[in-house]
Amino acid sequence: MAPKHPDVGIVSADDGVDIETASCKVVSEATLSPAETRRLVRRIDLCILPILFVSYMLQYLDKSAMSNTAILGLRTDLHLSGSQYSWASSIFNFGYLAASAPFALLMVRFPIGKFMAVSVSLWAVVLCCTGATQNATSLMATRFFLGFMEAAVAPGFSIITSTWYTRSEQPIRHGVWFLGNVVSGLFGSPLMYAFGHVNNYPAWRIVFFVFGGITLLWGIALIFILPDSPSKARFLTDTARVQAAERVQKDTLRGNEDNKWDMKQMWEALRDPKAWFTVIIMLCANIPNGGIGNFAAIVIEGFGFTRNETYLVNMIVTAFQGGFIVVFTLASSYLKNMRTISMAISTVIALVGAVMIRQIHSSNLWARYFGYCLLSAYTSNFPLMLSMNASNIAGKTKKTTINAMTFIAYCAGNIIGPQLFFADQAPSYPSGFASMLVCFAVGIVAILFLRFYLIWENKRRDAREGPLDVDGGDAENEQTLDLTDQQIRGYRYLY
Repeated sequence: MAPKHPDVGIVSADDGVDIETASCKVVSEATLSPAETRRLVRRIDLCILPILFVSYMLQYLDKSAMSNTAILGLRTDLHLSGSQYSWASSIFNFGYLAASAPFALLMVRFPIGKFMAVSVSLWAVVLCCTGATQNATSLMATRFFLGFMEAAVAPGFSIITSTWYTRSEQPIRHGVWFLGNVVSGLFGSPLMYAFGHVNNYPAWRIVFFVFGGITLLWGIALIFILPDSPSKARFLTDTARVQAAERVQKDTLRGNEDNKWDMKQMWEALRDPKAWFTVIIMLCANIPNGGIGNFAAIVIEGFGFTRNETYLVNMIVTAFQGGFIVVFTLASSYLKNMRTISMAISTVIALVGAVMIRQIHSSNLWARYFGYCLLSAYTSNFPLMLSMNASNIAGKTKKTTINAMTFIAYCAGNIIGPQLFFADQAPSYPSGFASMLVCFAVGIVAILFLRFYLIWENKRRDAREGPLDVDGGDAENEQTLDLTDQQIRGYRYLY
Protein backbone atom coordinates (compact mmCIF):
# COMPACT_ATOMS: atom_id res chain seq x y z
CA MET A 1 0.00 0.00 0.00
CA ALA A 2 1.37 3.41 -0.89
CA PRO A 3 2.08 5.51 2.22
CA LYS A 4 0.23 8.80 2.58
CA HIS A 5 3.35 10.81 3.11
CA PRO A 6 2.86 14.40 4.26
CA ASP A 7 6.19 15.71 3.02
CA VAL A 8 5.65 15.14 -0.70
CA GLY A 9 7.74 17.74 -2.50
CA ILE A 10 7.28 19.59 -5.76
CA VAL A 11 10.05 18.04 -7.83
CA SER A 12 12.91 15.60 -7.37
CA ALA A 13 15.92 13.92 -8.85
CA ASP A 14 14.32 10.64 -9.75
CA ASP A 15 15.20 9.26 -13.16
CA GLY A 16 14.75 6.19 -15.27
CA VAL A 17 11.13 6.69 -16.36
CA ASP A 18 10.64 5.33 -19.86
CA ILE A 19 7.24 5.89 -21.42
CA GLU A 20 6.34 4.27 -24.71
CA THR A 21 2.87 5.47 -25.53
CA ALA A 22 2.61 4.59 -29.21
CA SER A 23 0.36 1.62 -28.57
CA CYS A 24 -1.19 2.82 -25.33
CA LYS A 25 -3.93 5.23 -24.48
CA VAL A 26 -2.38 7.90 -22.29
CA VAL A 27 -4.22 8.08 -18.99
CA SER A 28 -3.39 10.90 -16.62
CA GLU A 29 -2.67 10.14 -12.98
CA ALA A 30 -5.33 12.70 -12.16
CA THR A 31 -7.98 10.26 -13.47
CA LEU A 32 -6.98 7.60 -10.96
CA SER A 33 -8.94 7.38 -7.74
CA PRO A 34 -7.03 6.72 -4.49
CA ALA A 35 -8.29 3.13 -4.54
CA GLU A 36 -7.06 2.63 -8.13
CA THR A 37 -3.69 4.12 -7.25
CA ARG A 38 -3.37 1.79 -4.27
CA ARG A 39 -4.18 -1.23 -6.44
CA LEU A 40 -1.60 -0.18 -9.03
CA VAL A 41 1.12 0.37 -6.42
CA ARG A 42 0.25 -2.91 -4.71
CA ARG A 43 0.65 -4.70 -8.02
CA ILE A 44 4.04 -3.10 -8.57
CA ASP A 45 5.10 -3.95 -5.01
CA LEU A 46 4.20 -7.61 -5.44
CA CYS A 47 6.12 -7.94 -8.72
CA ILE A 48 9.14 -5.63 -8.34
CA LEU A 49 10.08 -5.61 -4.64
CA PRO A 50 10.54 -9.41 -4.27
CA ILE A 51 12.98 -9.36 -7.21
CA LEU A 52 15.05 -6.56 -5.70
CA PHE A 53 14.82 -8.14 -2.25
CA VAL A 54 16.14 -11.55 -3.34
CA SER A 55 18.88 -9.97 -5.47
CA TYR A 56 20.11 -7.80 -2.61
CA MET A 57 19.90 -10.76 -0.24
CA LEU A 58 22.19 -12.79 -2.50
CA GLN A 59 24.51 -9.83 -2.99
CA TYR A 60 25.01 -9.41 0.75
CA LEU A 61 25.33 -13.14 1.34
CA ASP A 62 28.00 -13.41 -1.34
CA LYS A 63 29.86 -10.29 -0.22
CA SER A 64 29.97 -11.46 3.40
CA ALA A 65 31.02 -15.02 2.51
CA MET A 66 34.68 -14.24 3.20
CA SER A 67 33.87 -12.84 6.65
CA ASN A 68 31.77 -15.91 7.48
CA THR A 69 34.44 -18.35 6.27
CA ALA A 70 37.27 -16.57 8.12
CA ILE A 71 36.72 -18.95 11.04
CA LEU A 72 36.08 -21.99 8.79
CA GLY A 73 39.71 -22.39 7.78
CA LEU A 74 40.06 -19.84 4.98
CA ARG A 75 42.84 -17.90 6.73
CA THR A 76 44.86 -21.00 7.59
CA ASP A 77 44.37 -22.85 4.28
CA LEU A 78 45.46 -19.81 2.26
CA HIS A 79 48.29 -19.04 4.71
CA LEU A 80 47.14 -15.47 5.31
CA SER A 81 49.50 -13.63 7.62
CA GLY A 82 49.77 -10.16 9.11
CA SER A 83 47.48 -7.69 7.34
CA GLN A 84 46.72 -9.89 4.33
CA TYR A 85 43.19 -10.64 5.52
CA SER A 86 42.58 -6.91 6.07
CA TRP A 87 43.78 -6.15 2.56
CA ALA A 88 41.64 -8.92 1.10
CA SER A 89 38.72 -7.20 2.83
CA SER A 90 39.65 -3.73 1.58
CA ILE A 91 40.43 -4.68 -2.00
CA PHE A 92 36.79 -5.59 -2.61
CA ASN A 93 36.05 -1.88 -2.35
CA PHE A 94 38.87 -0.92 -4.71
CA GLY A 95 37.01 -2.98 -7.30
CA TYR A 96 33.74 -1.32 -6.29
CA LEU A 97 35.36 2.09 -6.64
CA ALA A 98 36.89 1.27 -10.02
CA ALA A 99 33.51 0.25 -11.42
CA SER A 100 31.35 3.04 -9.92
CA ALA A 101 32.01 5.69 -12.57
CA PRO A 102 31.76 3.52 -15.71
CA PHE A 103 28.72 1.69 -14.35
CA ALA A 104 27.00 5.01 -13.57
CA LEU A 105 27.31 5.91 -17.25
CA LEU A 106 26.46 2.45 -18.59
CA MET A 107 23.29 2.15 -16.51
CA VAL A 108 21.73 5.17 -18.23
CA ARG A 109 22.71 3.93 -21.71
CA PHE A 110 21.59 0.30 -21.48
CA PRO A 111 18.31 -1.31 -20.33
CA ILE A 112 18.60 -1.36 -16.55
CA GLY A 113 16.95 -4.77 -16.08
CA LYS A 114 19.28 -6.56 -18.50
CA PHE A 115 22.29 -4.68 -17.15
CA MET A 116 21.54 -5.85 -13.60
CA ALA A 117 20.99 -9.45 -14.76
CA VAL A 118 24.41 -9.53 -16.44
CA SER A 119 26.05 -7.98 -13.37
CA VAL A 120 24.53 -10.59 -11.04
CA SER A 121 25.58 -13.46 -13.30
CA LEU A 122 29.16 -12.25 -13.57
CA TRP A 123 29.64 -11.73 -9.85
CA ALA A 124 28.32 -15.27 -9.32
CA VAL A 125 31.04 -16.63 -11.60
CA VAL A 126 33.68 -14.64 -9.70
CA LEU A 127 32.38 -15.98 -6.38
CA CYS A 128 32.72 -19.55 -7.62
CA CYS A 129 36.30 -18.78 -8.61
CA THR A 130 36.98 -17.61 -5.04
CA GLY A 131 36.34 -21.17 -3.87
CA ALA A 132 39.26 -22.34 -6.03
CA THR A 133 41.85 -19.82 -4.77
CA GLN A 134 45.14 -21.20 -3.43
CA ASN A 135 46.90 -18.21 -1.86
CA ALA A 136 46.53 -14.60 -0.73
CA THR A 137 47.21 -13.21 -4.22
CA SER A 138 44.45 -15.19 -5.92
CA LEU A 139 42.05 -14.38 -3.07
CA MET A 140 42.69 -10.66 -3.49
CA ALA A 141 42.22 -10.89 -7.26
CA THR A 142 38.82 -12.53 -6.94
CA ARG A 143 37.78 -10.08 -4.22
CA PHE A 144 38.66 -7.15 -6.48
CA PHE A 145 36.54 -8.48 -9.34
CA LEU A 146 33.69 -9.40 -7.00
CA GLY A 147 33.59 -5.78 -5.82
CA PHE A 148 33.81 -4.61 -9.43
CA MET A 149 30.75 -6.59 -10.50
CA GLU A 150 28.69 -5.85 -7.37
CA ALA A 151 29.19 -2.10 -7.80
CA ALA A 152 26.07 -1.94 -9.97
CA VAL A 153 23.71 -3.23 -7.30
CA ALA A 154 22.91 -0.34 -4.94
CA PRO A 155 22.88 2.47 -7.55
CA GLY A 156 21.04 0.23 -10.01
CA PHE A 157 18.36 -0.67 -7.48
CA SER A 158 18.04 2.99 -6.52
CA ILE A 159 17.39 3.86 -10.18
CA ILE A 160 14.81 1.07 -10.45
CA THR A 161 13.09 2.27 -7.27
CA SER A 162 12.88 5.84 -8.58
CA THR A 163 11.53 4.51 -11.89
CA TRP A 164 8.56 2.82 -10.26
CA TYR A 165 7.76 4.90 -7.18
CA THR A 166 7.07 8.52 -6.28
CA ARG A 167 9.59 9.98 -3.92
CA SER A 168 7.18 9.85 -0.96
CA GLU A 169 6.99 6.08 -1.52
CA GLN A 170 10.72 5.55 -1.96
CA PRO A 171 12.16 5.42 1.60
CA ILE A 172 10.17 2.37 2.62
CA ARG A 173 10.82 0.65 -0.73
CA HIS A 174 14.55 1.28 -0.38
CA GLY A 175 14.21 -0.23 3.07
CA VAL A 176 12.36 -3.30 1.79
CA TRP A 177 15.01 -4.37 -0.69
CA PHE A 178 17.79 -3.37 1.73
CA LEU A 179 16.22 -5.80 4.22
CA GLY A 180 17.55 -8.51 1.90
CA ASN A 181 20.85 -8.29 3.76
CA VAL A 182 19.02 -8.93 7.03
CA VAL A 183 17.28 -12.04 5.72
CA SER A 184 20.57 -13.26 4.26
CA GLY A 185 21.92 -13.26 7.80
CA LEU A 186 18.85 -14.99 9.22
CA PHE A 187 19.13 -18.03 6.97
CA GLY A 188 22.83 -17.62 6.11
CA SER A 189 23.88 -18.25 9.71
CA PRO A 190 22.18 -21.69 9.92
CA LEU A 191 23.76 -22.56 6.57
CA MET A 192 27.19 -21.60 7.90
CA TYR A 193 26.48 -23.64 11.01
CA ALA A 194 25.75 -26.65 8.77
CA PHE A 195 28.85 -26.09 6.65
CA GLY A 196 30.86 -25.93 9.87
CA HIS A 197 30.19 -29.64 10.40
CA VAL A 198 31.74 -30.66 7.05
CA ASN A 199 35.05 -32.44 7.67
CA ASN A 200 35.97 -34.33 4.47
CA TYR A 201 36.45 -31.22 2.29
CA PRO A 202 37.38 -27.59 3.12
CA ALA A 203 34.05 -26.15 4.27
CA TRP A 204 34.93 -22.62 3.21
CA ARG A 205 35.39 -23.72 -0.41
CA ILE A 206 31.95 -25.37 -0.41
CA VAL A 207 30.42 -22.10 0.78
CA PHE A 208 31.75 -20.19 -2.23
CA PHE A 209 30.76 -22.88 -4.75
CA VAL A 210 27.23 -23.27 -3.38
CA PHE A 211 26.52 -19.55 -2.96
CA GLY A 212 28.00 -18.76 -6.38
CA GLY A 213 25.93 -21.45 -8.11
CA ILE A 214 22.67 -20.24 -6.54
CA THR A 215 23.40 -16.65 -7.55
CA LEU A 216 24.25 -17.66 -11.12
CA LEU A 217 20.86 -19.33 -11.53
CA TRP A 218 19.17 -16.20 -10.15
CA GLY A 219 21.11 -13.93 -12.51
CA ILE A 220 19.91 -15.93 -15.51
CA ALA A 221 16.34 -15.73 -14.21
CA LEU A 222 16.58 -11.94 -13.91
CA ILE A 223 16.94 -11.63 -17.68
CA PHE A 224 13.33 -12.74 -17.98
CA ILE A 225 11.65 -11.42 -14.82
CA LEU A 226 13.13 -7.94 -14.20
CA PRO A 227 11.56 -5.35 -16.55
CA ASP A 228 13.66 -2.46 -17.82
CA SER A 229 10.87 0.10 -17.25
CA PRO A 230 7.11 0.33 -16.68
CA SER A 231 6.58 0.29 -20.44
CA LYS A 232 8.20 -3.17 -20.60
CA ALA A 233 6.37 -4.69 -17.62
CA ARG A 234 4.53 -7.83 -18.66
CA PHE A 235 2.64 -7.95 -15.37
CA LEU A 236 0.79 -4.69 -16.21
CA THR A 237 -1.83 -3.96 -18.84
CA ASP A 238 -1.07 -1.35 -21.52
CA THR A 239 -3.08 1.28 -19.68
CA ALA A 240 -1.49 0.43 -16.33
CA ARG A 241 1.99 0.76 -17.84
CA VAL A 242 1.27 4.33 -18.85
CA GLN A 243 -0.32 5.10 -15.50
CA ALA A 244 2.67 3.67 -13.64
CA ALA A 245 5.10 5.85 -15.59
CA GLU A 246 2.96 9.00 -15.60
CA ARG A 247 2.36 9.09 -11.86
CA VAL A 248 6.12 9.08 -11.22
CA GLN A 249 6.73 11.69 -13.91
CA LYS A 250 4.02 13.94 -12.53
CA ASP A 251 5.39 13.60 -9.00
CA THR A 252 8.85 14.68 -10.11
CA LEU A 253 8.10 17.19 -12.88
CA ARG A 254 11.20 15.68 -14.42
CA GLY A 255 12.58 17.34 -17.52
CA ASN A 256 13.79 15.78 -20.74
CA GLU A 257 17.21 14.52 -19.65
CA ASP A 258 19.53 13.51 -22.48
CA ASN A 259 22.82 11.65 -22.28
CA LYS A 260 25.05 14.68 -22.83
CA TRP A 261 27.51 15.62 -20.08
CA ASP A 262 26.89 19.13 -18.77
CA MET A 263 30.04 20.65 -17.24
CA LYS A 264 28.03 23.43 -15.56
CA GLN A 265 25.94 20.85 -13.73
CA MET A 266 29.08 18.99 -12.68
CA TRP A 267 30.61 22.14 -11.16
CA GLU A 268 27.31 22.96 -9.48
CA ALA A 269 27.38 19.51 -7.87
CA LEU A 270 30.92 20.04 -6.61
CA ARG A 271 29.90 23.39 -5.08
CA ASP A 272 26.69 22.11 -3.49
CA PRO A 273 26.99 21.91 0.33
CA LYS A 274 24.48 19.07 0.62
CA ALA A 275 26.66 16.93 -1.66
CA TRP A 276 29.59 17.27 0.74
CA PHE A 277 27.43 16.63 3.80
CA THR A 278 26.35 13.43 2.05
CA VAL A 279 29.99 12.47 1.42
CA ILE A 280 30.91 13.00 5.09
CA ILE A 281 27.88 11.03 6.32
CA MET A 282 28.60 8.11 3.99
CA LEU A 283 32.30 8.09 4.91
CA CYS A 284 31.55 8.13 8.66
CA ALA A 285 29.07 5.26 8.32
CA ASN A 286 31.24 3.07 6.13
CA ILE A 287 34.54 3.21 7.96
CA PRO A 288 32.80 1.25 10.77
CA ASN A 289 30.98 -0.85 8.16
CA GLY A 290 34.21 -1.82 6.43
CA GLY A 291 35.68 -2.96 9.74
CA ILE A 292 32.84 -4.80 11.41
CA GLY A 293 31.44 -6.13 8.13
CA ASN A 294 34.63 -8.09 7.48
CA PHE A 295 35.61 -8.96 11.05
CA ALA A 296 32.16 -9.76 12.46
CA ALA A 297 32.67 -13.49 12.90
CA ILE A 298 36.12 -12.99 14.41
CA VAL A 299 34.83 -10.34 16.85
CA ILE A 300 31.78 -12.36 17.97
CA GLU A 301 33.86 -15.50 18.43
CA GLY A 302 36.28 -13.36 20.46
CA PHE A 303 33.50 -12.51 22.93
CA GLY A 304 33.77 -16.14 24.09
CA PHE A 305 31.44 -18.08 21.79
CA THR A 306 32.49 -21.28 20.00
CA ARG A 307 32.78 -21.30 16.23
CA ASN A 308 29.35 -22.79 15.62
CA GLU A 309 27.74 -20.72 18.39
CA THR A 310 29.06 -17.64 16.60
CA TYR A 311 26.94 -18.38 13.54
CA LEU A 312 23.81 -18.98 15.60
CA VAL A 313 24.03 -15.88 17.84
CA ASN A 314 24.72 -13.77 14.76
CA MET A 315 21.09 -14.41 13.81
CA ILE A 316 20.01 -12.32 16.81
CA VAL A 317 22.21 -9.44 15.62
CA THR A 318 20.57 -9.74 12.22
CA ALA A 319 17.12 -9.54 13.80
CA PHE A 320 18.11 -6.33 15.59
CA GLN A 321 19.41 -4.91 12.33
CA GLY A 322 16.16 -5.73 10.56
CA GLY A 323 14.15 -4.12 13.34
CA PHE A 324 16.15 -0.91 13.11
CA ILE A 325 15.76 -0.73 9.32
CA VAL A 326 12.01 -1.33 9.49
CA VAL A 327 11.42 1.24 12.24
CA PHE A 328 13.50 4.02 10.70
CA THR A 329 12.35 3.57 7.10
CA LEU A 330 8.71 3.43 8.21
CA ALA A 331 9.19 6.56 10.30
CA SER A 332 10.73 8.32 7.30
CA SER A 333 7.85 7.26 5.07
CA TYR A 334 4.92 8.12 7.31
CA LEU A 335 6.17 10.99 9.49
CA LYS A 336 6.89 14.41 8.08
CA ASN A 337 10.56 15.25 7.45
CA MET A 338 11.93 12.43 9.62
CA ARG A 339 14.71 11.18 7.36
CA THR A 340 17.62 13.04 8.93
CA ILE A 341 16.17 12.61 12.44
CA SER A 342 15.96 8.85 11.86
CA MET A 343 19.55 8.81 10.62
CA ALA A 344 20.79 10.76 13.64
CA ILE A 345 18.96 8.51 16.13
CA SER A 346 20.25 5.33 14.50
CA THR A 347 23.80 6.65 14.62
CA VAL A 348 23.46 7.54 18.32
CA ILE A 349 22.28 3.97 19.04
CA ALA A 350 25.27 2.57 17.12
CA LEU A 351 27.60 4.88 19.06
CA VAL A 352 26.25 3.51 22.35
CA GLY A 353 26.79 -0.03 21.08
CA ALA A 354 30.41 0.66 20.10
CA VAL A 355 31.10 2.16 23.54
CA MET A 356 29.69 -0.97 25.22
CA ILE A 357 31.84 -3.31 23.13
CA ARG A 358 35.02 -1.36 23.74
CA GLN A 359 34.62 -0.34 27.36
CA ILE A 360 32.83 -3.23 29.07
CA HIS A 361 35.16 -5.85 30.52
CA SER A 362 35.77 -8.90 28.36
CA SER A 363 34.38 -11.20 31.08
CA ASN A 364 30.89 -9.73 30.58
CA LEU A 365 30.08 -11.64 27.40
CA TRP A 366 26.37 -10.86 27.06
CA ALA A 367 26.68 -7.14 27.78
CA ARG A 368 29.28 -6.79 25.03
CA TYR A 369 27.15 -8.92 22.74
CA PHE A 370 24.13 -6.66 23.35
CA GLY A 371 26.36 -3.70 22.45
CA TYR A 372 27.10 -5.47 19.17
CA CYS A 373 23.35 -5.79 18.55
CA LEU A 374 22.93 -2.04 19.10
CA LEU A 375 25.88 -1.32 16.82
CA SER A 376 23.92 -2.68 13.85
CA ALA A 377 21.56 0.34 13.97
CA TYR A 378 23.84 2.42 11.72
CA THR A 379 23.06 0.19 8.73
CA SER A 380 19.59 1.79 8.37
CA ASN A 381 21.33 4.99 7.21
CA PHE A 382 22.29 3.49 3.86
CA PRO A 383 18.79 3.13 2.36
CA LEU A 384 17.76 6.46 3.92
CA MET A 385 20.76 8.21 2.35
CA LEU A 386 19.92 6.72 -1.05
CA SER A 387 16.35 8.01 -0.75
CA MET A 388 17.65 11.45 0.29
CA ASN A 389 19.79 11.63 -2.85
CA ALA A 390 16.91 10.43 -5.03
CA SER A 391 14.60 13.09 -3.56
CA ASN A 392 16.88 16.11 -3.38
CA ILE A 393 18.97 16.17 -6.56
CA ALA A 394 17.80 17.18 -10.04
CA GLY A 395 19.69 17.43 -13.32
CA LYS A 396 21.11 14.41 -15.12
CA THR A 397 24.79 15.31 -14.87
CA LYS A 398 24.43 16.69 -11.36
CA LYS A 399 22.74 13.50 -10.18
CA THR A 400 25.42 11.35 -11.77
CA THR A 401 28.17 13.45 -10.20
CA ILE A 402 26.74 13.42 -6.67
CA ASN A 403 25.93 9.71 -6.88
CA ALA A 404 29.55 9.10 -7.88
CA MET A 405 30.77 11.23 -4.94
CA THR A 406 28.50 9.27 -2.61
CA PHE A 407 29.77 5.89 -3.73
CA ILE A 408 33.39 7.04 -3.70
CA ALA A 409 32.83 7.91 -0.02
CA TYR A 410 31.17 4.51 0.46
CA CYS A 411 34.16 2.72 -1.06
CA ALA A 412 36.75 4.86 0.75
CA GLY A 413 35.13 4.10 4.09
CA ASN A 414 35.03 0.37 3.41
CA ILE A 415 38.67 0.46 2.32
CA ILE A 416 39.82 2.35 5.41
CA GLY A 417 37.76 0.38 7.94
CA PRO A 418 39.52 -3.02 7.73
CA GLN A 419 42.93 -1.35 7.98
CA LEU A 420 42.03 -0.09 11.46
CA PHE A 421 41.52 -3.65 12.73
CA PHE A 422 45.13 -4.59 13.44
CA ALA A 423 46.01 -8.29 13.42
CA ASP A 424 47.97 -8.09 16.70
CA GLN A 425 44.86 -6.71 18.48
CA ALA A 426 42.56 -9.63 17.61
CA PRO A 427 39.91 -10.43 18.68
CA SER A 428 39.02 -7.28 20.68
CA TYR A 429 40.45 -4.75 18.17
CA PRO A 430 40.40 -1.68 20.49
CA SER A 431 41.77 0.64 17.79
CA GLY A 432 39.05 -0.43 15.36
CA PHE A 433 36.27 0.31 17.84
CA ALA A 434 37.89 3.59 18.90
CA SER A 435 37.76 4.71 15.26
CA MET A 436 34.05 3.83 15.23
CA LEU A 437 33.39 6.17 18.15
CA VAL A 438 34.99 9.05 16.28
CA CYS A 439 33.19 8.26 13.02
CA PHE A 440 29.76 7.98 14.61
CA ALA A 441 30.21 11.24 16.53
CA VAL A 442 31.27 13.13 13.39
CA GLY A 443 28.43 11.48 11.44
CA ILE A 444 25.80 12.70 13.91
CA VAL A 445 27.07 16.28 13.58
CA ALA A 446 27.09 16.05 9.76
CA ILE A 447 23.52 14.68 9.69
CA LEU A 448 22.24 17.54 11.85
CA PHE A 449 24.08 20.12 9.73
CA LEU A 450 22.51 18.63 6.59
CA ARG A 451 19.05 18.91 8.15
CA PHE A 452 19.55 22.53 9.19
CA TYR A 453 20.98 23.43 5.77
CA LEU A 454 17.99 21.96 3.90
CA ILE A 455 15.52 23.71 6.22
CA TRP A 456 17.37 27.00 5.74
CA GLU A 457 17.47 26.57 1.96
CA ASN A 458 13.72 25.86 1.78
CA LYS A 459 12.94 28.97 3.87
CA ARG A 460 15.25 31.06 1.69
CA ARG A 461 13.43 29.91 -1.44
CA ASP A 462 10.03 30.57 0.11
CA ALA A 463 11.09 34.11 0.98
CA ARG A 464 12.53 34.72 -2.48
CA GLU A 465 9.82 33.10 -4.62
CA GLY A 466 6.65 33.29 -2.58
CA PRO A 467 3.86 30.69 -2.72
CA LEU A 468 4.38 27.82 -5.14
CA ASP A 469 2.09 27.19 -8.10
CA VAL A 470 2.71 23.58 -9.06
CA ASP A 471 0.36 23.69 -12.02
CA GLY A 472 1.59 27.00 -13.34
CA GLY A 473 3.30 27.72 -16.61
CA ASP A 474 6.77 27.91 -15.08
CA ALA A 475 6.54 24.33 -13.86
CA GLU A 476 5.42 23.15 -17.28
CA ASN A 477 8.27 24.99 -19.02
CA GLU A 478 10.80 23.60 -16.56
CA GLN A 479 9.54 20.10 -17.30
CA THR A 480 10.85 20.34 -20.86
CA LEU A 481 14.40 21.18 -19.75
CA ASP A 482 17.21 19.31 -18.02
CA LEU A 483 17.48 21.64 -15.02
CA THR A 484 19.09 21.16 -11.61
CA ASP A 485 17.39 21.50 -8.25
CA GLN A 486 19.01 24.92 -7.85
CA GLN A 487 17.58 26.11 -11.17
CA ILE A 488 14.00 24.86 -10.78
CA ARG A 489 11.83 27.50 -9.14
CA GLY A 490 9.48 25.06 -7.45
CA TYR A 491 12.05 22.73 -5.95
CA ARG A 492 11.83 22.14 -2.19
CA TYR A 493 14.02 19.67 -0.33
CA LEU A 494 12.94 16.76 1.86
CA TYR A 495 14.81 16.18 5.07
